[in-house]
Amino acid sequence: MSDKVVLPRLDLPGQKTHWAVVAVIGGGVLVLLMAAIFLIVVHKEQAAQEAGAREVEARAKEAAAQVERMKLEAVATVEKAKAAAAAAAAAAAAEKARAASAVAAGDDANKAGSAGASGGDSGKAGQKKKATKSGHKTAKATTASKGGGGPPSDATKKTDASLDALLRGLK
Repeated sequence: MSDKVVLPRLDLPGQKTHWAVVAVIGGGVLVLLMAAIFLIVVHKEQAAQEAGAREVEARAKEAAAQVERMKLEAVATVEKAKAAAAAAAAAAAAEKARAASAVAAGDDANKAGSAGASGGDSGKAGQKKKATKSGHKTAKATTASKGGGGPPSDATKKTDASLDALLRGLK
C-alpha cells in the first residue's frame, strides 16, 4: 500500500452564492430596517400625543381646582357680606332703638308736661301734637304719609319685633 491515492480535485461551479439570493436577503434586511425606523417614529409620535393629553388633563384639573377655590372664596365673600349686612342691620336697629328710647324718654317728659297743661288730654294726642309741632314725625306718621295706611309689612313687623325685644332688654 504504498501507492498514494490521489483524489481528483472537484471545482464545482455553484459554490458561490448566487447574486439573486444576495439581492433577496439584502432587500429583506432593508425592509426590516425600514419597519424598525417606522415603528420608532410611530412610538415617538404616540408618546408625544400621550404627553400632550396628560398635560391637557393636568391643566384641566388645575383649572377645575382653581374654579373650586374661587367658588369657595365667593361663598366666603357672600357669607362675609351677609354677616356685614346683618351687623349693619343690627347696628341700625340699635341706633333706632337708642333714638326711640331717647324719643320715648322725651315723650314721657312731654306726656307729663302736656298732661298737666292740657288737663284731660290723652297722652297720645299730646304726643302727636307735640311731634308735629316740633317737626319730628313718629314712625306711624311717617308710614301714613308715605301711603302705608294699611297693616305694616313683614319687614316692618320683624324690625318692630326686634326693636321691641331690644327695648325690653334695655329696661
